[in-house]
Amino acid sequence: MLMFLRVFKFMILLLMIVRAGTANSTPKIYLIRHAAVDLKKPGWGTSKNSAEYKEAYNVAGVEAFTPNEVLQKIENHENLDTVFCSPQLRALETALMLFGENVVLKTDSVLIELDYPVVQVPVLQLPVKGWLFVSRVTWMVGINKGEKSGYRDRLEELNAFAEDLIKFVHRNRLAVVVAHGMLNRELVKILKARGWEFCENGKDGYGNLSVNCFECYPF
Repeated sequence: MLMFLRVFKFMILLLMIVRAGTANSTPKIYLIRHAAVDLKKPGWGTSKNSAEYKEAYNVAGVEAFTPNEVLQKIENHENLDTVFCSPQLRALETALMLFGENVVLKTDSVLIELDYPVVQVPVLQLPVKGWLFVSRVTWMVGINKGEKSGYRDRLEELNAFAEDLIKFVHRNRLAVVVAHGMLNRELVKILKARGWEFCENGKDGYGNLSVNCFECYPF
């Protein structure tokens, strides 16, 4: 009986060591949304006003923020050497404020925010964010096409990117993406469909400077 207890304790200890080693080597992907844009909040307006606001938003920089409040959510961030980033200014500025020249910023046009045309209805006044919401939803269902890439086309591109990202993180154990709210939502869906799960306390929403952490266990 005493021998059995000793063997049992040894097996428990061994299991704990193995689990700890696995946890430390578990590949993790962090999805960061850019900081708040330095642009006056929109009020009410026409569809034309909404399109103008959207254009201004797409070229605006970001407000100042405290990098350490974001970095503390990223395990082993000091070991990073590569960060995947949208080429849009708000994402680039956020990445530079967070990581400076300590990493290589690998920009990819696939990470540009999902873009859609603003529906055109003359005279009618609505909240600008209301115009953008209607435009986004009608674009996603294929009604509001315009000249921009369709929603399904963007999803195909993101799935291809996610496949390469997963290969990268399995080689390097850590990957960080700095992008946008809508785009990060879609990446979350894609990662979950491929078996990735939120890290413990890793679900952070989609607000500015949110950090969502995903991990994938080998068994």
